[in-house]
Amino acid sequence: AWITEMAAHVKSIDRNHLLEAGIEGFYGPSSPRRWQFNAGVQVGTDFIRNNQVPGIDFATVHS
Repeated sequence: AWITEMAAHVKSIDRNHLLEAGIEGFYGPSSPRRWQFNAGVQVGTDFIRNNQVPGIDFATVHS
């Protein structure tokens, strides 16, 4: 909800501003079969769902 709200707010000010969520890339509730690939017990963010929010223009990952 927060990412959606903030993305909409920024886009209301500047439609051409590119936005990225800036989160760690953990699998969350939308990908339960992939939880095994999360480092340790790191859950709580859902990389896929959070980057499908309207207003988010691109995603980045750490490699």
